[in-house]
Amino acid sequence: MSNLTTDFFENESHALRAPEIVLRDSLGLLAIEILKSRHSDFSKLKSGDMLRELLEIINELHDEYQHQAF
Repeated sequence: MSNLTTDFFENESHALRAPEIVLRDSLGLLAIEILKSRHSDFSKLKSGDMLRELLEIINELHDEYQHQAF
């Protein structure tokens, strides 16, 4: 990955964000979509269960992201 900081992308509206940054910034949304896909009725999950499972998914995604060594 280049030495450019994310400040460059925040300050330059015409700049394309590096794919690794876009992927990293999308992990939370991806985790929610995975959680929703695992449950036929997402609305029936208790808040505590939802948060625990979401944390597990996020940890798995972070581990895989680190393993890919972007």
